[in-house]
Parts: sequence; C-alpha cells; structure tokens
Amino acid sequence: MYLIGIDISKYKHDCFIATEAGIQIKVFSFDNNRLGFDLFLEVLKSLDQSKEIRIGLESTGHYGSNLKQFITSNSYTYLEFNPYLTHMFSKALSLRKTKTDKVDAKTISSMLGSVDYKTLHTKFYHINELKQLVRYRHSQMVSRSKTLIELTNILDRIFPEFKPFFNERLAGSAIFILKKFKSRARISKLSNKDYESIRSYSKGRLSYVRVQKLKSLAKSSVGYETQSDLLLLKHSIKHYEDLTEIIESVEHEIIHLMENINQTLTTIPGLNIISAAIIIAELGDFKNFTSPAQIVSFSGLDTSVNQSGTIETRGHIVKRGSGLLRMTFWQITFAGLRLNPKLYDYYLKKRAEGKHHKVAMVHSARKLIRTIYYLGVNQLTFDHSQFK
Repeated sequence: MYLIGIDISKYKHDCFIATEAGIQIKVFSFDNNRLGFDLFLEVLKSLDQSKEIRIGLESTGHYGSNLKQFITSNSYTYLEFNPYLTHMFSKALSLRKTKTDKVDAKTISSMLGSVDYKTLHTKFYHINELKQLVRYRHSQMVSRSKTLIELTNILDRIFPEFKPFFNERLAGSAIFILKKFKSRARISKLSNKDYESIRSYSKGRLSYVRVQKLKSLAKSSVGYETQSDLLLLKHSIKHYEDLTEIIESVEHEIIHLMENINQTLTTIPGLNIISAAIIIAELGDFKNFTSPAQIVSFSGLDTSVNQSGTIETRGHIVKRGSGLLRMTFWQITFAGLRLNPKLYDYYLKKRAEGKHHKVAMVHSARKLIRTIYYLGVNQLTFDHSQFK
C-alpha cells in the first residue's frame, strides 16, 4: 500500500509518499499547473499499480479543486482531511513546534494509514460543481437581501408609506412600480394608462382601488425626495434585478445537475429540488456518515454539553460546521411542519413537554435529518408510514 500525502498551496503542492510501514519512498514538490500535474501523474504511474494507492490532502477551499479533478479524471481516488484534525494529529506525533509544507505532507501521509479510507467515487464528479453552485447561489441571495435592506432605507426617506402598503415586501409589482415610475412624485400622478400597465404586470392582483390608494399615499407622504436618493433608488433596483437574474440562472444549472443524480430526497414533504441540492452538495455520499447523529453534528444542530462529576447540563446548539446546511435544515423543517402531519405532531409533543418553540424546532429538525439519512443511505422514497 502507498500512502501519498499532499499539502495544498496556491502556487505549488508538496507531496510525501511512503509505504504502510512508514518507509519513505519519495518527497517532492510540483507546481499548480499542467507541467506540475503531469509530473505528479508520472510519479503515480511509476508506483506498483497492483497495490492500493491512497491519496490524502487537506480541505483547503478552491486551491485544490483542479488537483482533485485531475486525480479523479485519471482514475485515482483521494480523501480530504479537516485542517484542524491534521494539526492535532501533527501535535500528537511530535513535541517539536515545527510546521512546514513538507512536514504537513508527511503528516497527511501518516494519517492515511490510521483512518478508514473512504473515497469520493468518480460518479460524484459533478458534486464538486454542485457545491460551488449552491454556495455561490447562497452568497448572491445574501447580497440580494442586503440590497433590499438598502432599498428599504432609501424608501424610508423618500416614501415611508410605500413598503407597508405592500405588506412589508419588496418584490414583483412593488419593484415594477418603483422601476417604471422612478419617484414618489411620479407615483402621485398615476393616470388610467399607468394603471393598465400595473394591472397587466400584476395580472389583476393590484386593483384600481388599490392603485388609487397608493397614488393618494404618494400625494400625502411625509417623505422627502432628493436627487441623490432617487439615483440610489435607481441603482439599487438595477442591482436587485441583476442579482435575481444571476440567482435564477444558477438555480437553472443546479436543477440541470440534479437531473444526473439519483436521489429521493425530493419525495420528502417540504423539501424542494434546491434544498435537496444543498444537502447533497454539502454532505456528499451519505455513506460517509455512520449515523444521522454525525450529520446533526456536521450541521451544528447538536447541543453543547458541560459535565462535572454527577452534574451534566446542555446548552444552546453549537452552530459549528456548515452554516448553509444548518439554515437549509431549519427552512425545510418549517415547511415540513405544514406538509407533514407526523412531523407537526412530533413538534406539538415537544411543546407539550414544556420545550420552547426553538428547542422543539431543533428536535423536529433532528427527526427530519434521521429520515433524510435513512432515505439517502438506502435510496428509498418517502413514505409517511416510515416517519415514526
């Protein structure tokens, strides 16, 4: 067996190759480019291919993405380590405070011989793409939310009655009116022709009476318009629409990738295709987890525990791990309470036990995670009879 540890960096990667007995075979560096990758592949092919070849590297964001794709495309497998675990393993090996790229590569090689080697099979090629897309979508969603806050701040100055008129929501017809008429002064002079364009866009949801009320609010508004605020309003709306277009484009690609993944998560009530994509992208192969409790921990939904002697107390959820995954589990739990009677009954049971709403929600989320894990590992479709 060969144990190949790679320390990833931006411009070069350090590699340490040893046998399972710890005998050093080769130590070298290769550049993060085609020549470097070809050198690495040449060294791999020089090894005895009849023996198991284990490759390990740290999970270091996008710097290792191209190398991971290269390894997989050449029919080899790899295992990613959490950098913190690598650091702790290194401390356990030596009392010396030495950290270099070569030492890190050697540490990773040693770790490969002491853990279960679970590989990312080539059938999960596109999961890396999926992870990039769902995380990028999330970042754009956050940006859009911030843009809406900026837009609200501007409206609070020039037309504070506008957002309450739309039930505190800025979307669809509200954005259309702001974009088309550009100012409170113009909204106060809406004509019958203007009403027709609003009615057409809203598909009749904004009646003539409602439009007249908005017009009246604009006339009597306590807001104060300035040219700078009108300019900011214009650009904020443009930014919001650009972000919406990006999000829709990314979601379209996510859905396309999901068509190539054999999954049954979308059969669970309240779990749509985007939520399923986030779960699959963040978790990868469900079989990498030996129990649903590990997924609970990975998503930061487990509680902190303080124990001293015979006294044990539990605190708030730890909120470590994948924040995107934790948020997704929280969202699908809310949806599941409306669509899954047994999940709602479970929530009510926890509330009857005296638990706070958020605590009952966490319990419900964990229960949902157990179902997701069971379906994901066994590739089964959701059945209400399975939800106990």
